[in-house]
Amino acid sequence: MVNLYVISDSTGETANQLGNAIMIQFPSVEFNRKRYSNITNAKQVEKIFEHNEGKTIVLMTVVVDEVVNKIKSYQSEEFEVIDLLLSPITHIENFLGQKANRKPGLMRDLDNSYFNKIEAIEFAMNFDDGKNPKGFLEADIVLLGVSRTSKTPLSVYLANKSYKVANLPLVPEIEIPKEIYKVDKKKLIGLIIDPVKLNEIRNQRLLTLGLSQNSTYANDKRINEELEFAKKLYEDLECTVIDVSSSTIEETAAKVIEQIEN
Repeated sequence: MVNLYVISDSTGETANQLGNAIMIQFPSVEFNRKRYSNITNAKQVEKIFEHNEGKTIVLMTVVVDEVVNKIKSYQSEEFEVIDLLLSPITHIENFLGQKANRKPGLMRDLDNSYFNKIEAIEFAMNFDDGKNPKGFLEADIVLLGVSRTSKTPLSVYLANKSYKVANLPLVPEIEIPKEIYKVDKKKLIGLIIDPVKLNEIRNQRLLTLGLSQNSTYANDKRINEELEFAKKLYEDLECTVIDVSSSTIEETAAKVIEQIEN
């Protein structure tokens, strides 16, 4: 019987996979495998080996010096320690001429960041165009604006930065959901645009759809009515107003983030 300990200061998945590969290569050896994750101090190491007996192999993915040194202190003829990170990190440190952070759990932090982004993107899709008013109270950011003020692409862009964004199209004939008035005004962003620019955008949209450009949708009078309605609402809500007339999505997003983070 050979003890095979997989020890990590994070999840230990990398070392565990290597442990599987090793056991397959030695089918005649009976391994007693144990896995220990999130080991970040010497006392935890002492507890692991408190009652250890017999031949022992340790596979470790650990960057905390205290833990590395403690594990290596057990090394003997019957106790083999294999540091899976030592060679790669040392080689890269020498190549780059700088020290690694040697901070545990960085990959896990990266995974968390990724899943937060996915969650934010799903949120943006679920609460686009005011589909569900409850989203306004759950959002990090609520975008308000008349049609063709880039609410949806802006929502998706911000979601890719892990912000949960809901948006509401403003139409004078449609009542504003009561939830909007309950949202922290710091989270509310009113988008405004030059009427001439909006007319151009809407006419292009009608052309793309193969519809008549005589539609009320692109009518100057209608556009001005919608914009006045939006401005009045923004005043009532006391929310931040951002002009998107000549801004890219990235530029507008930067202004939104600056507003909610400060």
